Amino acid sequence: MTNKEKELIEKCKRYKKLTEEIEKRELEKTQIQAELKKELERKKVDEMDIDIYHFSNKATKGRTLFDTKAFAEKHPKLFKEFTKEGKAGTRFLFGLIKESN
Repeated sequence: MTNKEKELIEKCKRYKKLTEEIEKRELEKTQIQAELKKELERKKVDEMDIDIYHFSNKATKGRTLFDTKAFAEKHPKLFKEFTKEGKAGTRFLFGLIKESN
């Protein structure tokens, strides 16, 4: 095994470990957020200040969404005329190779 391969393996191990730590922290963050929301509900308020912190749980406006599928079905010529192909991108995927039995 080359030094470069060993270096890449170490980077993969580090990447996997960091990903697991981030997922764990995200779960912890979500749990704390739920507890803070519960306190707002208990006090029947939308926002709260405590020490140097401010947190709130306010309703947002609904968004207007365009149903492209329905529009394409009803107006296929217009849909074709006013749509264009977007730029292709890349997506980084990372995982473990599954061993076959």
